[in-house]
Amino acid sequence: MPTAHSAFRTLPFLTQIELVWDEGHHLATRYEGSDTLVLYHMQGEFFVEMFYNHVDNVLQEKLRTFVSPAFLEPYAASIELDDLTRK
Repeated sequence: MPTAHSAFRTLPFLTQIELVWDEGHHLATRYEGSDTLVLYHMQGEFFVEMFYNHVDNVLQEKLRTFVSPAFLEPYAASIELDDLTRK
């Protein structure tokens, strides 16, 4: 059973990371300053951005979750709509 967005947000950080790796579908990667942002679509019909510091090569304890497609705009050039329907 997919994890709902509201339930996901209440989980501890490490549990969230495990769920992203287990249930998430990688859509795109982009760079913002010293951060690498990796976008996943979750089975519960929401999106998660994971933040890596590519200078220090470490996963930051920071996730951004959202349901609005408006936040996909920075990824528009690298996401195909078919990516959202693939499992």
